[in-house]
Order: sequence, then structure tokens, then C-alpha cells
Amino acid sequence: MAVIAENLKEYKGDCLCRVPFCLTVEAEALGAKVIMPAKQTGPRIASYKFNKIEELAEIAEMDLRRGTIKEVLNCVEILANKGNVVALNVEGPFTILGQLIDPTILYKGINKHRELIGQALQVIENSVVQYILAGINQGAGIISYADPTGALELVGPKLFREISGQVSYNILQRVAGNLSGVIVHLCGKTSTAFAKTGFCRIKPVAVPGGLTYGEAICQLSKDERINYIGHSCMKSTPLKMQQPVVWQVELIP
Repeated sequence: MAVIAENLKEYKGDCLCRVPFCLTVEAEALGAKVIMPAKQTGPRIASYKFNKIEELAEIAEMDLRRGTIKEVLNCVEILANKGNVVALNVEGPFTILGQLIDPTILYKGINKHRELIGQALQVIENSVVQYILAGINQGAGIISYADPTGALELVGPKLFREISGQVSYNILQRVAGNLSGVIVHLCGKTSTAFAKTGFCRIKPVAVPGGLTYGEAICQLSKDERINYIGHSCMKSTPLKMQQPVVWQVELIP
């Protein structure tokens, strides 16, 4: 994994290594069955761990000491020890939950089973916090965070404020004290939804011209006043910035 990450960095002309390469690591650590298809399309969920919402009462926190998630954390350490800037890709709780149970069942039952779903999301929240902190401890300098299944346009403003957005906000607040020299990059859709629903303020931060987006992020990670940025996409890290501005995300207490 580390060799591939470094090769991709060189191939793309990027300044950082990103791991993992798939979106299933957290769900697998929580019990989802993941397979690698014959075609080279990357890992995917083969079967959900839970078939009905009532079964979510059985959910347990991740074990970071085994499986793919352990290998990802080991990879972060290897890359960091070789002097690479490492971005750890992290999925948000609603997206993870949508890989543990059919999202259609989840969306249909969210009002009737609000308390049970909330309890399951709390378990996932705890696990994601521990995963992020472990990644930082292993040397990750950037946490790339996204929760597409819990997007504002999918769940609506009310459920975003009360559930999917709130649980992501909780995670960001809980890791805030451990971000010295580390920056959290929020998916543009997530940061935009946060701003629309009152979870954050957005501030422009000027950076020197001629930088790639990745270079700008690496510079800002050294600024202790900036913990969170967003309104853009980590896929843009190898690209020269058209405007020398990065968008700081300030969480509203």
C-alpha cells in the first residue's frame, strides 16, 4: 500500500500521499463483508452486516488492531517515517452506516427509529474519532473527511442539523485538541452544508500564488490558528490553484 501511494504521488505530480484507496475500510472494521471484484474496480461491500434497523442495537466499536484498518494505519506510519506528507481519508458516520445496512431501509426508518439509529451513530462516532486520533499518532498530517451519504441534499436540512451534520460536527470538535501540525480537510459538499446549516463560518485565507492546492494545504497545516479547511476537493491537490485562496472552516460552538 505504501509503495502504491508513493508511486501515485509521483505519477500525479502531487506533494502528498493519500490512503486508503477505497471507501470501505471503516465499514469493514465494523463488520461489513468486503470483496475485491474480478475486474479492477476496487473493494466493494458484498453484503450488509445488518438486515433491519432493530439489529443496529448489536453494533460494536471498531478494533483498530486487526484487518485492513490496521494495515492502513501501518501504511500511514511507513509513509510518514519516509518523510512523506500523508493524508488519511476518513468516511463519516452516516456513510459508514449506509454500508452496514441498506441505505433505503435506513432512510425509510430514520423517523420511526430515531433513538436506535442515534445510538448506532454514537458508536460509529466514537470509532471514527479513535481512527482519526490513531492516524494522527501514526504521522498523518492531513485528515480528509467526507460523509456523502449524510449529505444535506439527501437527508434534508432538518435531519442534517439533527443527525448527520451533528455527528460530523461532534467528531470535528472531539479531535480539535489533537490537531497541532495537522489540518482537517472537509469535502466541499460537507463544508458547504455546514455553512448553510449554521455549524460553521467560512473565511478566505490568502496563500502565495503559483502553488498547487496540495502545497497550499501543507503550508497551512503549520499555522496553529487553522485546524479545518473546506469548500474544495482533495482530488485537486496536484493542480495549480486558479486563485490563491484557501477556505478556512471555523466551527461555531
